[in-house]
Amino acid sequence: MSAKDVIIAIDVGTSGTKMVAYDLEGVEIVSTEEKYPTFSPHPGWREQSAENWWGAVVRGFQFFWEQGLHPEEVIGIGLSGQMENCLLLDHSGTPLGPVILYSDSRAIKEAAEINEQMGKEMILNFSGNILDSATTAAKLQWMKKHQPERFQATRIVVSGAKDFVAFRFTGIHVTDPTNASTTGLMNIHSRSWERPFIESIDLSTDILPPILSCTAEVGRVNEHAAHETGLLSGCPVFCGMGDAGAANLGAGVVTEERAHCYLGTTGWIATLKNTYPRDRSKILFTLCGPETHQYLLIAPLLNAGRAYDWALQTFEGTEPEVYQRMEEMLPDIPCGCNGLLFLPSLAGERSPHRDPKATGVFFGITEQTTRLELIRATLEGISFGIRQVLKMVAGPNGFSEMILIGGGSRSRLWAQILADICNCTISVPSGSVSSPCLGAAFITLMGLKKESNFLSIDRFLKNERTFHPHPQSVSLYDTLFPLYTGLYPALKSLFQKRE
Repeated sequence: MSAKDVIIAIDVGTSGTKMVAYDLEGVEIVSTEEKYPTFSPHPGWREQSAENWWGAVVRGFQFFWEQGLHPEEVIGIGLSGQMENCLLLDHSGTPLGPVILYSDSRAIKEAAEINEQMGKEMILNFSGNILDSATTAAKLQWMKKHQPERFQATRIVVSGAKDFVAFRFTGIHVTDPTNASTTGLMNIHSRSWERPFIESIDLSTDILPPILSCTAEVGRVNEHAAHETGLLSGCPVFCGMGDAGAANLGAGVVTEERAHCYLGTTGWIATLKNTYPRDRSKILFTLCGPETHQYLLIAPLLNAGRAYDWALQTFEGTEPEVYQRMEEMLPDIPCGCNGLLFLPSLAGERSPHRDPKATGVFFGITEQTTRLELIRATLEGISFGIRQVLKMVAGPNGFSEMILIGGGSRSRLWAQILADICNCTISVPSGSVSSPCLGAAFITLMGLKKESNFLSIDRFLKNERTFHPHPQSVSLYDTLFPLYTGLYPALKSLFQKRE
């Protein structure tokens, strides 16, 4: 590789950390993804190790140096990552235990207690969102009640995975407004911690990090981090955004007319609003956008690639070739799978129904049902759920086109199913798997004053594939959609009765 200025973007995701080196024109030079496990020690619990996050970053840099990248070429580090977690650190910054992930549902009772004490509408008015068991605020209450020794030893709370990585680089604790929007503790209008609420639920703002703009420099790579990663000490590290915000930017959703769909382990539909969306559904999430006047309107889905991976592992196998095999075999399965429907709530759900007790359900199995129909029905079920929330995000005017990003965007089959079920054009940009990284990289360029406007990310984006809806498939899916949307209401009371 010839010497050039390089930005390193790091996205600390659910299944692994994606790292991409970009030049200053947004061209990908080299990338890697380093995996780590998720643990479920009890039903409904989902945990990871923060040290595994950092270990993945260290391995990623080792890979970059082996590929010929040079530390002196790196002029900035950009960050993105999963949000709404709960990680407690002691006075030295050492984790006091595992990270409680956003998809963990142990704090259902604590969320209900906070809502009863403070009032749902009051919380919604300042935070912009309903407070539920996924919220960092509820998890902190759970920790205080069930693991008081750990809680008492806490000196800082980390809710964004990227913020722990920023701390390991610099020794400085911060977060960004997008990530802080998910905690249930920030005033979305002032972009500051809501001290009266925090103190009313017997927490302290002293354990919460400062909130910086996404383009702010957190600090510089310190000597210890330089030794571990091979970077030069003094390299600037920028705050970045929580993954939904970075992905939105990396997908090019910089105006209200655009929307994107992210398909990773989890998924979401998101668009941008230039004014606070007061009339939106309470099921949707409102997060701070990159500019102070901007907001992200998001419908989060806990079960996207998670459900597809489960179906493949259960019915087909775990070898890497299984994804390509399905791309070749599943198109031969008729649309609608002979009336087989799948409700993909394997880990509870957040939208279109907010219910941590919901489970996955196959409906319409007969003695003729095949394993390939079960797998295709899984993709269709996820896509039906996306259609439901897309209508909620889009409003009456809808979207004629949706940008598809994330690991699921690799699948031409899934993209066509989405186009047919949602009856809209699906566009897959080049580098779609790395959109959160591209967003983080562009934020870094803004922080370095090498770019001056978020709108200029358009020149970094190129459309790679386009999928148009097939009228016959659209018609078939339209007949099945009411059956799909009827499944959850019919089963809701039964979900609540499950232990």
